[in-house]
Amino acid sequence: MEKQEINHGEYQRKTRKMSLEALRFTIRDAGEAIAAMPDGAKAGYYADEINYCAMELNRRKKFGV
Repeated sequence: MEKQEINHGEYQRKTRKMSLEALRFTIRDAGEAIAAMPDGAKAGYYADEINYCAMELNRRKKFGV
């Protein structure tokens, strides 16, 4: 199976529209997926999801959004 690439700009824009609950769920879900298959084809994709969701949560906290 080929590694899946994330469209970084598109995903960052997507996180701006996600609810707090959706951001937190995505972080948990992607983390569980990585834990289950750390060498899986989508592990890098899931790591990017975690990063961008966490960045959006931090942005909202910093700017009171």
